[in-house]
Formats: sequence, C-alpha cells, structure tokens
Amino acid sequence: MEYVVQVLLQTVPSLTQPQAVSIMMEAHTNGLALVITCAQEHAEFYCETLKNHGLTSTIEPDE
Repeated sequence: MEYVVQVLLQTVPSLTQPQAVSIMMEAHTNGLALVITCAQEHAEFYCETLKNHGLTSTIEPDE
C-alpha cells in the first residue's frame, strides 16, 4: 500500500500525500480509482509511468 502511495506521489507531482493515500484506499476498496483529470498528453505520460512501476492504469475521456 505504501508503495502505491509513493509511486502516485512520484508520478503525479500535483498530488499531496493525503490525496495519494485516498486514491490508494479507493483503489484498494473498489478495485479502481480516479487519479487525476488532465490533458491527454499528461494522462498518457502518467499512465505509462504507473504501468512501468507495476500498477494497472487506463485513460478514459472526461465526461
């Protein structure tokens, strides 16, 4: 769990520690969590970086 929080903090610089913990807990509880809503280019970078650290990540259009 701590690993996921650290990867989130390293990958998405705008996240705070409490936000990263909340995202991790949501993913742990529900099986998925929204990390960030941002421009597609940033989303692609974040998605690849999370995958490179062993986390499952997808990009979906903002509704």
